[in-house]
Amino acid sequence: MPSNPFDAFFEPPGEPGEKKDQPERETTYPPLEDHSVFPENGKESLDEILEKNVAFERSAQSLSKLLSHTNAVDHEPVAFAGNTLVQYLIEIHDPHDQGSMRQEKAYHHFLENKFRSIIVPMLELAKLHSEIAHQFNEDVDEHYYSVEKTDLQVKSDKELALDGLLFQRKLLGNAARDLNILTRALEVCEVRLRKYIDAGGDNNISSSEQALIAKNREYLTAGLEHQFDYSLFTLNLLDEAALTFRFFTKQTLSQYLQRLESAFRNKA
Repeated sequence: MPSNPFDAFFEPPGEPGEKKDQPERETTYPPLEDHSVFPENGKESLDEILEKNVAFERSAQSLSKLLSHTNAVDHEPVAFAGNTLVQYLIEIHDPHDQGSMRQEKAYHHFLENKFRSIIVPMLELAKLHSEIAHQFNEDVDEHYYSVEKTDLQVKSDKELALDGLLFQRKLLGNAARDLNILTRALEVCEVRLRKYIDAGGDNNISSSEQALIAKNREYLTAGLEHQFDYSLFTLNLLDEAALTFRFFTKQTLSQYLQRLESAFRNKA
């Protein structure tokens, strides 16, 4: 009996002639770029930044009061103080001259304590500021959105976050300025100590002791003792203008963060 040419269409599954189904190709789509950024704790990134800003300001209160109390500006050396050549040609009145070797050493120790009292809390605030600035740079841009807030609220929160960063930058700049003043005061104090080298009597100091005092001070004021290059927070005229006019673009923030990378010397 001739085979029916339509039998192949009615063969049960598993029998010869069955046409195996081809697996469906899964369609993949590139992931959408998410600018809302939810950390593991469920908070939106912008909310986290605002909370960290509040924490910074809470800790900054003690440092700002300390800067007022230490009166670093009172120890600013007068012009040409410490310049032995100029002092040889012109008599310069140095109001910080302590009058004796022992008093100069005591004054030097006093200035070092002031320096340490500022740099220690400044270091902790600088680390928090760096963390906030990095998170703002990575997570917040013109495409940032929130599933819980309106666009207007997001815009307002961005402004608050930026205000916080500018305040932090200014405070750290003020602290760096005071540390720079104390550094200059210490250097000039060491110059005054030189006139007591081998002077004899109660005012005598050896050249090796004077050199060791200067060496230990340099280790401190260079930031090596605390593994912190505070000088990177020093504000120049352009920095001060940017803070005044709130000129803080994404590009300037990225450049600023590159500088911060080298501020913490012991950073892994």
